[in-house]
Formats: sequence, C-alpha cells, structure tokens
Amino acid sequence: MTSCQFTDAYFPIMDGVGMTAHNYACWLSRKYGKTYLVAPKVKDYKDAVEYKVIRFKSVLLPGMNPYRVGLPLLDIRFKKKLKEVKFDIIHSHSPFVSGQLALKLAKKHNVPLIATFHSKYRDDFKKVLNAEIFVDFLMQLSLNFYHSADYVWVPNKATGETLREYGYNGNYDIVHNGTDMEIPEKSKLMKFRKKGLEAIGASRDEFVMLFVGQHRWEKNVKMIIEALKIIKDKGDSFKMVFVGEGYAENEMKKLVKKYKLSANVVFMGLITSRKELGNIYACSDLFIFPSVYDNSPLVIQEAAAFNVPSVVVKNSSSAEGILDTVNGFLIDNETAALAKTLSELMEYPDTIRKAGEGARKSLYRNWETIIDEVNMKYTDIINFHNTKQDINQPSADKTNNHNEQSLPACRQVLHQVHNE
Repeated sequence: MTSCQFTDAYFPIMDGVGMTAHNYACWLSRKYGKTYLVAPKVKDYKDAVEYKVIRFKSVLLPGMNPYRVGLPLLDIRFKKKLKEVKFDIIHSHSPFVSGQLALKLAKKHNVPLIATFHSKYRDDFKKVLNAEIFVDFLMQLSLNFYHSADYVWVPNKATGETLREYGYNGNYDIVHNGTDMEIPEKSKLMKFRKKGLEAIGASRDEFVMLFVGQHRWEKNVKMIIEALKIIKDKGDSFKMVFVGEGYAENEMKKLVKKYKLSANVVFMGLITSRKELGNIYACSDLFIFPSVYDNSPLVIQEAAAFNVPSVVVKNSSSAEGILDTVNGFLIDNETAALAKTLSELMEYPDTIRKAGEGARKSLYRNWETIIDEVNMKYTDIINFHNTKQDINQPSADKTNNHNEQSLPACRQVLHQVHNE
C-alpha cells in the first residue's frame, strides 16, 4: 500500500492537525508500506522524518502566524515530484489548499479519498474576515469538499456534531486520535520530573500548572492569566508554564507583566523535542486547557501519559470522555470558576493524583494502536474500491457512499461478490 497524507499545517508548526498527519505517516511507514506527506514549505526548515515529505511553496497567512497558505500551482518542482508517485489511497486533513490538491489527485487517478474534519473552521474564518458573507462562502466551499470525499472521518463524537452544525449532511466514521508520548516507567518518572523542574526554573515543592498549544485568544489563554491573578492575590504559590507560539504570545506576556505575575509565569516558546516536552509534562501537577475552540486536543492525551489530569470547560469538545474528579476536572467557562478550582485543587494533592491515574487509564491512546485500526480501514476501502472497478459497478452518490458502519459494510459486499 502506498498512502499519502495531505495537510496545511505541518512542521515546524506543532499543532494537533500537523501532529496527527505526521503520526499517520510515521506509523504507516513503519508498519504498513510506503508513505508520503504533502504540506506547505517553510523557509530554511529541513525535514528529518522517516517517510517522504513533498513540500509546496507557501507564504505566511496574515493575522494567523505561524500558519501558512500554500501556492502549489506556482511550484513547478512540486508538481513534477507529485506526478512521479502513484498512490493507492489519499487522506486529507484539511479542506483548503492541500485538501483541494488531494481531491483533484484522487479524481485524476481514480483512488479513494478520505477527509478528516479536525477544526472549528468557522471561528478561523471569522478572525481573518470581517464580512459574514465571505465566511459563509468559505464554509460552503469547505462543506463541498467533505461532501466530495469518498469517506469522512472525525476524531470524536463532539467533532462530528460540529461538522453537522456546519451543514454537512453525509455520514462519517469516528476514528480516534492518539499520542506518541509513551507512558514512562515509574523508575524513570522522577528523573524526567527533575529535568523538567530544572528547565522551567521551579523548585521541587512548587505547584506547577501547564498549558501546551497555539497561543491564541480562541483557546481561552486570557482566562488562564486572569485566573492566575486571582489566585496570586489570594496568596497561593505556583508556577504556570506556557509552551507553544502564536499571534497572541506578545500580548499574553504584556498581560502577565501588567498583573505582576512575571515571577510565577514561564513562557517556554515552541518545544520541538518530544523528549524535552515530556520532561515538562512530567514535572507538572495540572494541565490547564479551558479551550472551547479545540475539537479533540492531543495535548490532553499527552498529559495523561504522565498521570497529569486536565482542567477543561464542561460541555466543550475538549471535555469529551472526562468525568469530573475521576479523570480530570470540569469547570464553567468563567474566569472565577477556573480560579476557584485551581485554588481548591492546590489544597488536595490526592484528588489530583487519583484523577491523573484515571486520565492515564481512560484517556490515553498510543498512535501505534490507532494506526493498526487505520490500516485495516484503508485496506478495506482500497479493496472495496478495486472490487467496484472490477465489476464495473457505477459509483454511488458521494454523500451516501459511506456511513458510520462503512467498513463492515465493505467487508459484506466483498464477501458477497466473492461468493457469487
């Protein structure tokens, strides 16, 4: 099997979509065949992965640093490289430039296209565009893409509901995301914790809270900083660590300075080393992620690998699978609620410890296991597609040729054709 992942967000950008596409390509390459990944080119960045990456020219997306918009039609070298490869299946993680490329390529070579819906695109459009008419236009283009795909996947139930709210009326499969963070051996955990504390400049007994992700207002990072001011004014001692980058980073730093939190807050910037990031998780007591923007954040699973429970907003997509005090903590979408929860949890370390153990047991999924499922689905899809070609079966309507039980259905059809 030769597969290809298409994504508009990829290294050195370390967001959930890019990490998902990377891990698909990485584990498929290790276990199941030749794998490629198509993504925007970033100046001076050199790829160092075990699968083949094909890059196309791009420029920074205004107002959305560090994200980029691709210019593949202007990249002759890219188009030549793409023509040299024949894919058995194509998987797009974006409906935009890379997604349109994937759709065009799949139709041209008559191979199945899977499209995974990851993000709340309407929120992104609203940030960049002031006119609702343009937002609606781009949303319709995005929906057309998903309706044109052979199969649509979402990482969890909440993300599927978001896609429905946007107007998608086809069917989809739920295929969960995983994490490449390995659960550390108990004998090594203290060593990782010590290195993490040294990296952030915290003492052994200091209460450490962590946020990992794009520094964007949509992720409720302002709420975090305002809650920190409240608990600092109460006299609570803590260290808050922000890992990542984004357009709001400078304003976040100004807000920290304004609230006189500089001694309590550390901005680590982008950490590309998974080992170094693991050390930061290992030294943290709580993972703070009040985002109502994210659909299925990988960082919650990353934290769970180190027995670190997350504080999330109740009824948000990020909260799917989290039970209050059992494997995480749920709050109202309010600064006061976050501050109250953090202040109370500092007094009850056993509650945090038990929730952390619950998170590891119930929320953690490794990518290798996920990719075994993905490969099985890929194989069924390819076999079903090839069987249809062999018996000259007309293509079904694109909005109805897949469903929540599509892969078992594929097996039934193949079995029936074999018997006949």
